[in-house]
Amino acid sequence: MKKKDLIALVIAVIIFLVAGYLAYTQLMPKKSAQTDGVKVEVVGVIESGFDDSAMTQLTDPTQTRDFGLPFDLTKGLGNAAVFGQ
Repeated sequence: MKKKDLIALVIAVIIFLVAGYLAYTQLMPKKSAQTDGVKVEVVGVIESGFDDSAMTQLTDPTQTRDFGLPFDLTKGLGNAAVFGQ
């Protein structure tokens, strides 16, 4: 084998080893990473007598800012045949 072929072979072997290692670590997680079931946060009941001052503070535009972008879903995207009809 020529020197150029040997270098290409070594690089190919290194690429296959790295790909194999990555595939193994992604498909076979460590045993310590597995937990005993799913952890769920339980949210309590919101009482009907919830403090109205908090809702007033949340809806006041001088104290809070909405970072959401408004979507106009009534006009579509300019396509008359939305579902290909």
